Amino acid sequence: MLPFLYSCLNQGAKTITAITLLTGIICCNAVAQDQDSPVLTIGTISGQIAETTAPDLFEDYLESKLGTYQFQVREFADIEALMRVVSNRDLDFAFITPVVFVELSQNLELRPLSTIIQRAGDSYSPWLAGAVFTLESDNDINDMSDVSGRNIIALSEFALGGWLSAVREWKELGIEEQDFNVTFDFSYASVIERVCSGEFKAGVIAANALDSYTQYCDQPLKVLSHHGIEQDSHFPLEHSTQLYPEVVFAEIIPHEESLVRNMTRALLDIEPGSETASVMNVQGFTAPLSYREVQLLMQELELGPYANTPGIDLQQFLDDNITVVTIILLVIVTVTSVGFINAHTLSRKFKDSEKFRKQIFEGSHVATIVVDPDTGKFVDLNQSAINLYGFSTREELIGKTIKSVSADSQLMSNPFTEFYKKIREKVMSEDNASFEWRHRRPNGEEWIGRVRLMKFNTSTGPLIQSMVEDITEQKTLEVERRQLEQQLEFSQRMESIGRLAGSIAHDFNNLLTIINGYSEYMLNDSMDNPQQLEILSQINKAGVRASELTQQLLTFSRKQVIKQSPVNVEDMIRESTEIMNSALGEEIKLELDLKSSKSFVKTDPGQIQQIIINLVMNAKDAMPEGGKLKICTDTLFLNPQNSKQLDLHVGEYLEILVSDNGIGMDENVITHIFEPFFTTKTNTGTGLGLSTVYGIVRQTKGNIVVDSTKGVGTTFRILLPLTDETMIDADKEKAHVNFPNREYTILVVEDQEEVRAYIHSVLDRAGFSTITAESGSEALAVMSARKEPVDLLLTDVVMEDMSGGELAEKFLEIYPDTPVLFTSGYPEAEIAKHGVRQESMEFLAKPFSPKDLMLRLNEILFEAKPVN
Repeated sequence: MLPFLYSCLNQGAKTITAITLLTGIICCNAVAQDQDSPVLTIGTISGQIAETTAPDLFEDYLESKLGTYQFQVREFADIEALMRVVSNRDLDFAFITPVVFVELSQNLELRPLSTIIQRAGDSYSPWLAGAVFTLESDNDINDMSDVSGRNIIALSEFALGGWLSAVREWKELGIEEQDFNVTFDFSYASVIERVCSGEFKAGVIAANALDSYTQYCDQPLKVLSHHGIEQDSHFPLEHSTQLYPEVVFAEIIPHEESLVRNMTRALLDIEPGSETASVMNVQGFTAPLSYREVQLLMQELELGPYANTPGIDLQQFLDDNITVVTIILLVIVTVTSVGFINAHTLSRKFKDSEKFRKQIFEGSHVATIVVDPDTGKFVDLNQSAINLYGFSTREELIGKTIKSVSADSQLMSNPFTEFYKKIREKVMSEDNASFEWRHRRPNGEEWIGRVRLMKFNTSTGPLIQSMVEDITEQKTLEVERRQLEQQLEFSQRMESIGRLAGSIAHDFNNLLTIINGYSEYMLNDSMDNPQQLEILSQINKAGVRASELTQQLLTFSRKQVIKQSPVNVEDMIRESTEIMNSALGEEIKLELDLKSSKSFVKTDPGQIQQIIINLVMNAKDAMPEGGKLKICTDTLFLNPQNSKQLDLHVGEYLEILVSDNGIGMDENVITHIFEPFFTTKTNTGTGLGLSTVYGIVRQTKGNIVVDSTKGVGTTFRILLPLTDETMIDADKEKAHVNFPNREYTILVVEDQEEVRAYIHSVLDRAGFSTITAESGSEALAVMSARKEPVDLLLTDVVMEDMSGGELAEKFLEIYPDTPVLFTSGYPEAEIAKHGVRQESMEFLAKPFSPKDLMLRLNEILFEAKPVN
C-alpha cells in the first residue's frame, strides 16, 4: 500500500501547483459570491412561444420587493441553451424544467424556491401533463397505441410534458422510442401548425400549451387517450399522461439566506394570473413541490444520470488515470478537513434553511397540512389551510384528524378508519396518493376537496404533507354539464326516433284508411251472414287497433294534432279515481294528495286522462304483490336556473308526482324508459305506453322525469305549464249525419290511387257526385274545362307536383267561396311545411272511416251556414 501511495504522489507532484491554484480560485470565488452583487440574473426560456415577452415588469417588481438589488432576466432560445448556462453557474436564479432540474441536481446543489402555476382550462394548477394530439378528422389514430410507426413531432427531448411523459406511457404499451420517426421543434405554435398541415401525423406538447395555442390550427384537434390514465378532476384539460410538477424556480448560485427568503416571499406574493406573473409566461407561484415522480420517470426511462453505463476494469482505470486518482485523494483530504472546520456554519445554515422552509410553507397560496402518518392527526398547517377549512386559528385544528372535518353522510358509506388505513399504506409505499373527499366546515357547510398527499422524511421519522384544493364549484359544474349532455343526448335520440315514427305513421295511415274504410262498409253489408260478419269484425278491430298504435307513434313524436283547451287536471284525476281503483285491484292502495292552488292546463282532455291511466298501469305492473300508489299535485314556479335544467321556460307549472313502492328500475332501464317499443314486460305490452306519455307531455310544452331505485320504488314527475284560462264546454259530437235532399259535387284530389278510389266509393254511396284527380295540376285542368264551381274541394296535403296548400291557393283565386277540406297521414310539422295550419283550416286526419268523412262534410257544408 505504501509503495502505491508513494508512486501516486511522485507521479502527481506536477499537479500540486495546479491544485493549489485551483483551491485559491475556489476560495476567491466563494469570497466573491458572499459579497452582495448589484445585479442578479434570472434565466428563462423564450423560444417556446411565438410572442415576445416583456420581462421589465417582472424585474421592476422584484426590485421593489428586495430594495438594494437589481435584476436582469436573460432569455434563452431553448432548454439545451439554458441547461448549459445553469451547468456553468452563470446565473443566480432560473426557471428550470423538471427533467433538467432533476438531472442537474445530481451534480449541483440547486435549491427549489417555488413551483410555477400555469393555467389549466378555467383554473390554475402547479401540475403538468403531456398531450399527444392529432387531427380530429384522422380516423386511423384514436388512441396512443395507434401512433406507433408514424411521423410525429415533439417539443424537445428534455421536455417533460412535450415528450418524455408520453414516452413513458408508450413504453407501458410496449412501444419504444425507436418505433417513431420523431422530429423536435422547440415551438408550441410550430408543433401544432405542422400537425395541422398534415406534415406530421401526431404531435406531443404540454396539455395546457395545446389548450392555449389551438388558434394555430383551423381544424379541430383531438387528444389521444391511454387506457391507464384517468382524467384528473383537478386538472380539467384533456391529457394523455400522468401528472407531474410544473417548472421549478431555483437558486443556482448559493446566496445569503435573507436574500433567498425575501426572494421566495416576493414570488409567493404574486397573485395567480396577474400581469407580473404573465410577462414571464407563467400564471403564478406556489411552494416547491416534490419532484420525486420526475426522478422515477427518468430512472424508468434510464435518462441522464440514471442511464446504464458499461462496467469498468479497476486496474485498467488506475493505470490510465493515476493523475486523476491522486487529485481525488488530495481533494478528499481537503474536503474532509474543511467539513470539520465548517460544521458550525453548516449547522447554522441548516437552522436558517428550516426557517426558510417554514416561510415558504406559510406563504403558499395552496392549503397545506402536515399529518402524522401513525395517528392521522394534523401536526401543522398553513394560513391557507386554516382559511379553507373555515377556522380562525391553527390551534383549533392541531391534533385533529381529517375525520373531524369530514361530512357525516360520506362517512356512513366510507368508514374513516378503513379509508385512512388504505390511503396511508399507499402514500407510505408509493410516496404519494390523491383522492377526493367531502369536507364540512364548522358552520355546517359541506365542500369537496381534492387532496394530494406526499411523504417526506424528518430526523424523527416520516410525515405526510397534504395539499388540499376546494373543487366544489368545479364538481358542481361537472355535474351540471353531464346533466345537460345527457339531456341533449336523450333529446336528440328521441327526436331521431320521432322522425322515424312520423314517417312510418304516414304510410300506415294511408293503408289503414283503405283497410278500415272498406271493412266498415262490408260489415254493414254482411248483417245477414254471421260467419262473414265475425271475420270482418276481427279485421275491422285489428285495423282500429293499428290506427290507435299509429296515433300513439304520432303522439310520441309530438307531431299529432291535438285540439287544446283549458283542462282542470285535478278534477280529471278525481273523476278518474273509480277507473284507477278498478284497474289497480284490491292489492294496491291509491292515495291522492291534490293541493295545487291552480290546476288549469291547456291541452287535450283525452290525452291528460291517457297520461294518468298509462302511469297507473305502469305502477300496477311494478307492484305484482300489491303496494301503495300515490298521486300528488302542487304549484311550482321555475326560475331561470332550474327551468334550464329541466329544458322548460320560466313560469308557473303544475307538478304531478306519481309514486309507487314497487320493484323499481335500474339505470339502464331508466335511460330507455320513454323510447317507443321498449318494454320490460315479457309477452305483453307494445312498449308505447310511456312513450305516449312522454309525447303528450312534451307536446303540451311540459317535461317528465323519472327517479327510481331498484327494490324501493319509482316516482314520475310531470311538469305542465299552467294557464289563466278556464274551461269552455265543447260542442258535443253529432250523433248522426243529416244531409239536405240535393246533389252536391265534390272535387277529390289524391295522389294514391287506392285512397282516391276509397274516397270516391264513400262519397258515391252517400249520394255525392264526385270528380277525382291525382294531382293539383290535373285538378286545375279539370276545373278549367268544367267551367262550373263545385261544392267542396277535398285534397291531400303532400303531393309531388303541387302541394294541397298551393292547390287551394290557386283554386280559391277562381272560386273564393268554395270550402276546402284537407286530409293527410303526415304529422303536423310536415303538413305545416306545405302551407296548411290545421288550427285555422278544415282538416281530416288519416285514417278516417266513412262516418268520420260524413261528419266533417256535414259540419262544413251544412252547419256553417243555413241551408236554402
